[in-house]
Amino acid sequence: MKKNNLFKALLLLVGVLYLNSCSVETYPETRLFRPVLNQDLLPTNNTITVDMGKLKSAVYYKIEVSRDTFKTVLKSFDTPENKFVITDLLWNTLYQVRATAFAEKEEFNSKISDFGGVKTEKYPSILFLQSTNDVTDIAVRLRWAVVAGGQEVTTVKVFAGKDEELSTPLATYQTTPGEITAGQKIIPGLLPNTKYQLAIYSGATVRGWDLYTTKPPLTVVGTPIDLRNIPVTSSSLNNAYAAATNGQTIILDGDSEYKFNGNIVLNKSIVFKSGYTFSGGATLEMNNQFEVGSGTYSVVFDGVKLKGLTGSAQTSYIVNGGTTSTGTITDLKFLNCLMDNFRNLIRIRSNWGSGSLGTLTIDNSIVTNFGSAGMISTDNAVVTAPINNIVITNSTLFNIQKLIYLRNSNASSCAVRISDCTFYEAAKTAAMIEGTTAATIPNLQISNSIFGRGITSGSTTVTPPATVYDYALTKTVSAAPALVNNYNTNDFNFLAPIPSPITLFAGDAQALWVDPAKGNFRIKAINFVGKNTAGDPRWRP
Repeated sequence: MKKNNLFKALLLLVGVLYLNSCSVETYPETRLFRPVLNQDLLPTNNTITVDMGKLKSAVYYKIEVSRDTFKTVLKSFDTPENKFVITDLLWNTLYQVRATAFAEKEEFNSKISDFGGVKTEKYPSILFLQSTNDVTDIAVRLRWAVVAGGQEVTTVKVFAGKDEELSTPLATYQTTPGEITAGQKIIPGLLPNTKYQLAIYSGATVRGWDLYTTKPPLTVVGTPIDLRNIPVTSSSLNNAYAAATNGQTIILDGDSEYKFNGNIVLNKSIVFKSGYTFSGGATLEMNNQFEVGSGTYSVVFDGVKLKGLTGSAQTSYIVNGGTTSTGTITDLKFLNCLMDNFRNLIRIRSNWGSGSLGTLTIDNSIVTNFGSAGMISTDNAVVTAPINNIVITNSTLFNIQKLIYLRNSNASSCAVRISDCTFYEAAKTAAMIEGTTAATIPNLQISNSIFGRGITSGSTTVTPPATVYDYALTKTVSAAPALVNNYNTNDFNFLAPIPSPITLFAGDAQALWVDPAKGNFRIKAINFVGKNTAGDPRWRP
C-alpha cells in the first residue's frame, strides 16, 4: 500500500514537470537596437551603398544624408531593405549618413545610428588639376588632356560657385580649333575674389569641371588706366602714358608684349604694373626708351619684364638721360621685375642738367645680360646730376660686365646698400662697384649676399668664361665697406682692395648652385653655412 502511494506521488511530480516544460514564456516588447553596418559605407562613382545588419522586428529603415554633420538633412529615404544605394549625389563630395530602425509601434523605434562620413569618387575628368598660375583676378585658364582620336572639347560653361549641379550657366564659350589642339582656353570677364564652377563639354556631354576662385583685385592707388582685355598696338603704352594723370597706375595685360612708338619722355609720376598673368608678366620690349624729362616725379615698374632688343649686343637703355634733361626723379623703382639684355638700366648723360636721381631701388628682381657701360652709370666727369641712393635687395644679378660705374664728381654723395642678393659673372672690368679718382663712393653696405665668379677678361661678350677671372668688389671707395654675412665661391678671386670680412665657400659656383650657367641659383650644397641666410631668398632651401 505504501509502495503504491509512493509510485502515484512520483507520477504526479513527473506530470507537473512535463506540463511546466511545455509552457511558452512571453517577454514585454522593447525598443529596437540601433542599426549597425555589415561593412563600411561604400562610395561608387557618385553613389553610396549602405549595408546594415537586418533587424527581425524592423518594419522599415529611415536613412538620412547630410553635408554639415546634420545641421541640415539633404536627403531622406524610407526603405524596408537593410541594404540601400543612395544615388544622384555630387561627385567628389563628403557626405555624412545615419539611420533609424522603425517598429510597428512608434515607441519601439530604435535610436539614431550615426555611420560617419564618406566621400564620393572624383568625376573621371579630362581637366588637369588647377594651379595658382591658372587664375587671375578677372580670368581663368582651363587646361585639359587632348587624346588623339578622342572627343574634342567644344564648349566651356561658367556657373556660379554655389551651382554645384551645373544647372544655370552664366556664360557659354565655344572653343576655337587652336584651343582644341592646345587643350586650353582662357575665360575672361570674371569678377575678382569670386568663386565659379567652370565645366568643359564635348557637345552635350560634360567632360569635367572644377571650382575656381579668382584672385583679389590688384591693389592700386586711385583709378588705374587698365589695358587688360584691350588689343595691343604699337601706340598702346605711349597713349596710356599721355593720358595718365600725375601719380596714376597703368595696368598692363600680364600676358601681352608692348613696344614703343617712339621714346616716352618722363614728366609725371607713374606706376607701370603688370596684371596677374598666366605666363610670367607683361613684357616691355625696349625698341625705344624712357627719357628723363622736366619736372619732379617718381617712376615705378612692378612685375614687368623689360627686355632689350634681341641680338642688340646690349645697346638698349631702360631710362636714359635724354638730350636736354633737367628733371628730378625722386624714386626709380624696379619691383618684382626681370631686366634682360641692356647696355644700361639707367644712364645719366652729360646733358642731364640740374636734376638728380634721389633713390634707385631694385627689389625681388632678376637682372641679366648687361654690357660694359655699367648697369647703373654716369657717362663722364662733367655730369652734374647725382644719384643719391642705390638700394638693391632680394635680387639675382648675373652676366653683367659692370654693376655700378659712377664717373662724375657728384658720386661722392651716393650711398649704396646691397642685401640678400646673388651675384654670378657680375664683373668683367676692374670692379663691380666703381667710381673715378674724383668720384669716390662714401657709403657702401653689403649684407647676406653671395658672390660667384667673374667674366673672363678677354671676352667681348657676356658668355661663361673658360677660366677664372679675378676682379675687385670695389674701387675708389672712400671708406671701407660695411660687410655682414657675405660669402664667395672659390672661383671668385678678389683683387685689391680685398674686402673683409667675406667668408669663403670651399667650392666653386657649380658646387654651390644647381645650374648657374642657365640662371638656376637654387642652393644645392647642404654643407653651405649660409644656405638659409644669404643670397637671393628665392633660391634658399
